[in-house]
Amino acid sequence: MSVRAVAVLLALSGFGAASGCVQDAEFRGPMPVRNEHPAQLTVLHMDIASAATLPPGDFELRAAAEYSSLFLSGQGNGNSFAMDGEYLQTRLSARLGLPSQLELDLELPYAHTGGGFLDDFIINWHDFWGFPDQGRSAAPRNQWFVRATDQGNTAFEVRAEDWRPMDVPVVLKWQCLPIRPDAIGLALRAGTELPLGDDKRGFGNGSFDTAIGAIAEWRSSVVAVVAHLQHTFAGTPPLARAVGLHFADVTSTGIAAELPLSHSVTALAQVEWETSTLRQLGFDRVASPQMLLWIGGRVLLQRGLFLEAAVGEDLLPYVSPDVTIWLSMALRPGGGP
Repeated sequence: MSVRAVAVLLALSGFGAASGCVQDAEFRGPMPVRNEHPAQLTVLHMDIASAATLPPGDFELRAAAEYSSLFLSGQGNGNSFAMDGEYLQTRLSARLGLPSQLELDLELPYAHTGGGFLDDFIINWHDFWGFPDQGRSAAPRNQWFVRATDQGNTAFEVRAEDWRPMDVPVVLKWQCLPIRPDAIGLALRAGTELPLGDDKRGFGNGSFDTAIGAIAEWRSSVVAVVAHLQHTFAGTPPLARAVGLHFADVTSTGIAAELPLSHSVTALAQVEWETSTLRQLGFDRVASPQMLLWIGGRVLLQRGLFLEAAVGEDLLPYVSPDVTIWLSMALRPGGGP
């Protein structure tokens, strides 16, 4: 399945390179989406982005929401993990262009958790296509439960809450090689996560996570392809530390394609693979890497104002959220890429 995901991205890139859909298109970067697994959300993640930085003084404001359906259970070595419910994360973010090809990114995330309403729809969807439902059809509908145990002791738990703050990422990006028609652009970045989330209820880890990463970007006149690699030095929430469980560092990599179909509509596709922070629990459904495919688009509403939407699907089953719906609106007063 992962080979198919990469093939989709390469096909999209090749189609754009061959078709010449929109000559001299403006590229605005990949979708800033991430894996909504509750444990992964406690770890700093630098969303895939363009290698380009905003000009000094320019800024972008974004409001986004990601809604995920969660269902998973497994056990091994005396440990267990289960999640069932629906997770809504909202994010207000800002990007600011600085001198010397630098860019500062700041994000304010909040979370809402509960039983939701999608269970019947997803069960019917799986039945229609013949997909395995991982036992979802036999479970109670629209309930919330997220818990990991280590030798019978609760090591991680997320409670059903109306709205809770999450840890605050701060990322600095430096474009060290410009993006040119005959060369690949390159950016380096580093970030930290301020421990402002409610770690007692599973919405943070109480630590200053740090991350480092690199972004490479290639553009033709009609398509852009971005690849990224990063590593996060993860903190461990107090509840897990108390029972001796260590949250593992997370390494992630991904590739994205951006294909303008017209001067106001852009097709977007990307895939990201990452290691699981709960892998010390020692069984496949928490230790296996996670991989998601995102398919979406961007519409220019008016100069500098964009509406974006996407659907994310897990490519490696029995480890990550079933499906995620992402909506975003971005305002870039400068208007340019």
